[in-house]
Amino acid sequence: MQDLPPIGGYDPVQWKRNLPSRGFRATIYFWGITGLIGFGFYRLYQGVTEQNELARERQWARFHLEPLLLAEQDRNVARRFFAEQRRRDEVKQSMSPEARAEFEQPIYNDKSKQRLPKYVAGPNPADQ
Repeated sequence: MQDLPPIGGYDPVQWKRNLPSRGFRATIYFWGITGLIGFGFYRLYQGVTEQNELARERQWARFHLEPLLLAEQDRNVARRFFAEQRRRDEVKQSMSPEARAEFEQPIYNDKSKQRLPKYVAGPNPADQ
């Protein structure tokens, strides 16, 4: 005699594990991460726009301050030039006539090598 299955068949074999799912559904994670990345790019764009605006302000400040800075530089060059002239005059007074004649000879034949500032803000140094 042979064993036969029971009438109606055997109960189904449970081969799959029925574990409770952990965390949220995948779509919730997807949209959460997408929103976070989108917010990060938004803030990045805001920062780039702000940096561009600051660079533009810096450039315009340079444009508007350039004449003042050039005038200040010219005043400084003129002040140093006239101070050097006064020092040369003081040194010449203490020299012998032969040394003074050699001292007064120009170093350069071309007078165009020396450039003085054309415009100086403030009183004329010749009037003082």
